[in-house]
Amino acid sequence: MKLNRRAAPHIRFPESNRTLMSDMIILLLVLCVLAFLYYGGRALIVCAVSVVTAVVCDALCTLIRGRRPNPRDLSPVVTGLIIALTMPATIPYYVVASAAVFAIAIVKHPFGGTGQNLFNPGAAGFSFAAICWPGLVFMYPMPFDRIPAFGEVTAQLYQNPAFVLKVGGVPTNNLTELLFGNYPGPMGATNILVILACLVYLIFRRTVRWQLPLPFLAACAAVTLLFPRAGTGLQAVFYELMSGTLLFGAVFVLTDPVTSPKRDSSMAVYGVFAGVVAMLFRYFGGYEESMPFAVLIANAFVPLIDRYNESLHRAIRRKHLEARKAKTRPQARTLV
Repeated sequence: MKLNRRAAPHIRFPESNRTLMSDMIILLLVLCVLAFLYYGGRALIVCAVSVVTAVVCDALCTLIRGRRPNPRDLSPVVTGLIIALTMPATIPYYVVASAAVFAIAIVKHPFGGTGQNLFNPGAAGFSFAAICWPGLVFMYPMPFDRIPAFGEVTAQLYQNPAFVLKVGGVPTNNLTELLFGNYPGPMGATNILVILACLVYLIFRRTVRWQLPLPFLAACAAVTLLFPRAGTGLQAVFYELMSGTLLFGAVFVLTDPVTSPKRDSSMAVYGVFAGVVAMLFRYFGGYEESMPFAVLIANAFVPLIDRYNESLHRAIRRKHLEARKAKTRPQARTLV
């Protein structure tokens, strides 16, 4: 038999990095349009500043590493959009630019660039801004308030429903307001119906695997049912899953193919673990927006999850092989 040597990778998929990133960008741009409808032109400028900063910083870091920038690499665009959409529309431009620089120059390229980073750059960028400027990151305008694109922002700012849960209160928002995003919150993470539609589309397109977001949301719902903070039963789950960046992160951050496990079973374990960590942050952490921090914690355990899960699969395969050998031995003796 003649064997032909070919360069890796030997397992190929029709989806490329560009097609996967393109799907993400299209849906994130839909959320940008909704942010524009809710908050005006400033929302688009925030997104543009974040994306341009991420793209330029990515190109500069690539040149510093002695490589040629790849214009087909759309990952910095995704990172920039994720950072912008998890911010309030009133966020100063220097904050969102600083978050994008941190995500690309500190989190992504020191580990090798696209496809090599251990931590999700978008989650890291938001976390950096939240720690450095919490008073700016966690205060939000009301939808349809007039927010000037430049100059001093005079709009009245509010806490979001996730903060109300954090301090032991019960959100006063009704189902319609939460589903359509008509309440103060991150400018791209409040319209629950649209984000759910994005999740269905991405799963249908196989851009993301359902084993990541669904176990995550199931774990969050299970923790809420066991330890409700507002109301009981489904009402408590309703408030938890539809407030803050929990659902947005489950769709666009947790599903990053670079920083998530490779096997389906490992993805499910990773999703459940991230969900439990996210709820622990919500219950006992210092900030009401726990999703980005939970993703970073879960990213650190991905190699461990992959290693032990692969060992488990190897042991199961060995056991099945030994069982098949045990069945064929008596037949072999009979033939002799």
